[in-house]
Amino acid sequence: MTAETLMEGVMEIPGANAVWLDPVAVLNRGYSLYLVAYSQYYSRAYFGNLNSSASAPSIGDGLAGSEGGTRKRKRKKTYTPNEKEVMAELRHQESRSAILKAHSLFLETRRPLISSKLNLENIPCSRTETPPQISTHSISGTSSTSLSEEAEVDFVRLSELWQAPLYELNILGNSSHSSNKTSCDLRCCEETDTRQTPLFGCIVEHEEEEEVLAECAGCIFVVPSHCRFLISDVSSIHKLIPERPVCGYNLILIDPPWENKSVHRKSLYPTLPNRQLLSLPIQKLVHNEGALLALWLTNREKLHQFVEKELFPAWGVELAASWYWLKVNNSGEMISPLDLQHHKPYECLLLGYLPGEKQEAASKETVQKGAVSEKGNVSLNTPPNKFVIMSIPGDHSRKPPIGSLLSQYAPGPSPVNGLELFARELTPGWTSWGNEPLRFQNLRYFDRRMEDEVGRS
Repeated sequence: MTAETLMEGVMEIPGANAVWLDPVAVLNRGYSLYLVAYSQYYSRAYFGNLNSSASAPSIGDGLAGSEGGTRKRKRKKTYTPNEKEVMAELRHQESRSAILKAHSLFLETRRPLISSKLNLENIPCSRTETPPQISTHSISGTSSTSLSEEAEVDFVRLSELWQAPLYELNILGNSSHSSNKTSCDLRCCEETDTRQTPLFGCIVEHEEEEEVLAECAGCIFVVPSHCRFLISDVSSIHKLIPERPVCGYNLILIDPPWENKSVHRKSLYPTLPNRQLLSLPIQKLVHNEGALLALWLTNREKLHQFVEKELFPAWGVELAASWYWLKVNNSGEMISPLDLQHHKPYECLLLGYLPGEKQEAASKETVQKGAVSEKGNVSLNTPPNKFVIMSIPGDHSRKPPIGSLLSQYAPGPSPVNGLELFARELTPGWTSWGNEPLRFQNLRYFDRRMEDEVGRS
């Protein structure tokens, strides 16, 4: 069985409604001067025994039901699941067969899972248990004399300081094509003429063909080509509303910081009350030919009920398909048993359509003529249902880059005018919004391309 490469970093699994995705390879398609570092993207937690070569597991690996030994176990008391638990199990059973089929066929391909460039020994043991340290070396009106590759900016904490309105993002020019990141890039940041813009509450645009560096609070960030971003809280999201619907977004990707006790307890990132999502002006962001909306969702039944019964109706979204992100380790095994009660090895992505003004007008016209219209008579390439994306997870809650997979199903113009809400990294050609869209743009997550690689890119 051979697998077909759809694009760099994406491999179709024959016989399955699924793909294997290498997140770093996909991300690196959008950069010409830098490379997302494999050793910084991945967490050691998903790489098993680093001293032994990874071998493909048997099809039954990662599944529940194996007793794993002959030790006797205590008889558990009879437990009667509540209504939500019953519904959650029914939902899991609906997805289980598709995930099992995709995973078993994936294992049969016997293909390398990640690039040979990945040095497992360099992968940090953990970067997610300790919140990043805030750097406050640079405030508007002062110059930074010490730029650090290892420091991180906690944008959430920074926005809460009284000095927050004084912070600026300094957009720098491209540095020379050198492979020595420390001696070239950091010196360049101190010597190059800069373009300054307020860090918070202001839309930043970079329309050049190549990525550039930016400096803030003593840290350096890589800003990809043709991107826009806004760092703000929900109160300023109205700044993204286009002046005319023809300038709206036809692909909207949302990864909300859902309320989660575990996340709150570990202080991994601030969460948002679910009901605040109802106030997002989604319909005002839509292109006049409509939009495809993709929403990341955990496996909590309470959230599924909220989205299906309240959130999507409030936004005017018509549910079209459910996709699954199956998380595997470097051996191809699921990161946890498939039927584990509380920690499933997959997350759900709900896809739905939002009508635009052009579609709504077409629908009214066909209704007046007594005809039946589907989605406003606009021809759509409908996304497949129960589609499975397999990849090795990165940092906590960091989702794989799936914009290229989704774009083929978006109505309206191509290439898409994409918008990511609650973003933690930037995408070339997209607009990103959230309180930390530069989180993974820190220079420490990148390597400089060699001169010969720059010439080929």
